[in-house]
Amino acid sequence: MARSGMTNLITRTRDMIDDADSAVWTDNKLQDVLDQHKLRIWREALDAEKTNLTATTYEYRLFYSRNGDLEEATSGSAYFHIEDSTGAAKGTADYTMDYINGVLTMDSDQGGTALYLSGWTFDLAATAASCWRERASGKTLKYDVSADGHSMSRSQMMKQALEMAKYYDGQSKPVVVRQWKP
Repeated sequence: MARSGMTNLITRTRDMIDDADSAVWTDNKLQDVLDQHKLRIWREALDAEKTNLTATTYEYRLFYSRNGDLEEATSGSAYFHIEDSTGAAKGTADYTMDYINGVLTMDSDQGGTALYLSGWTFDLAATAASCWRERASGKTLKYDVSADGHSMSRSQMMKQALEMAKYYDGQSKPVVVRQWKP
């Protein structure tokens, strides 16, 4: 069974790969493909937004991550958690998280305290491209048929799946690798 914090990511991926009725991929299979396109975030310093309440009073409740498409906290703290600069964890009752856009809204003013996010971000476009390539590979034996004045261009299924893979490859996040010598 797929992790509970993956439900929204899996649903959004299904929309991208034309599999809303789960006819092609199970949740577990999609989670496996998503896991191939994930990136670990460890103690990312969140950008705080200073909000003016009055001319001289401010509060800090909104925090922004550079990452979106995050696995949700319902998968457990090994997959997503928020902590302050002392390392003290913030409970999910203390905040609301927009996992798609990476926006954290705290229930109370944090008074300028630094907050850090640890978790996993996923490249849904790269996942969709992989799925479309897999779908195209299942169409390799389809051939065009013409009989009695009618024609069926079955080979177009593979061509269209590969075009969708190319489309999503163009939207995927760049991969940066650091080289080092031991």
